[in-house]
Amino acid sequence: METGEETDLRRQRKRHGLWIFWLIVLIGAAPWLGAWYLVKHPGLWGKPGNHGQLLQPPQPLSYELFQSVPGAKKDLKQIRGRWVMIHVIVPGDEPACRQVLDNTRRLHPLFSKDIPRVRRLAIWPEDRPPVAELRPHLFEDRDLYLARVPADFAARLTGWIGGPLRCGQLFLMDPLGNLMMWYDAGFDPYGLYRDLKRLLKASRIG
Repeated sequence: METGEETDLRRQRKRHGLWIFWLIVLIGAAPWLGAWYLVKHPGLWGKPGNHGQLLQPPQPLSYELFQSVPGAKKDLKQIRGRWVMIHVIVPGDEPACRQVLDNTRRLHPLFSKDIPRVRRLAIWPEDRPPVAELRPHLFEDRDLYLARVPADFAARLTGWIGGPLRCGQLFLMDPLGNLMMWYDAGFDPYGLYRDLKRLLKASRIG
């Protein structure tokens, strides 16, 4: 039979265990809650309304353009018929590459039930692979698809946007394979989120 001291000690342990449990829950939820708050209060992250630029006309792409990368874990067939956020990996601009990849990685879970409709893809010219220091950031990202593209594709992109390619830029491809919007380096990640949410709501494909 328990003494009074033993009963008090058991209750204290139980309360301590509950406190640890809720602390772990809070720590796990904090990044998502922070991202949700920034979406609801976009003025706290960059300038509100800082959205992408339309490509006029949209540029149709063949999925055959995207070639598999040795060591990549995700099947490129899974980007077909989806909305695709495309990162162009530009050598010499690795910090910007890591930043924009981190931004879209954090945004992706916010699409909730629409997550299967949205893909993240990093591409680079077949003759200019990413440097060694960036490879872990690419190959260890569980949600990121990887592809090589022909060497002349960068020149085509440059012509479409009327300026040089930078790693902090992002392109948006619709489910029909049309490159239809782009975001310049330094863009507001939550402007991208709001644009894509509107497109997902309006579209019945992808």
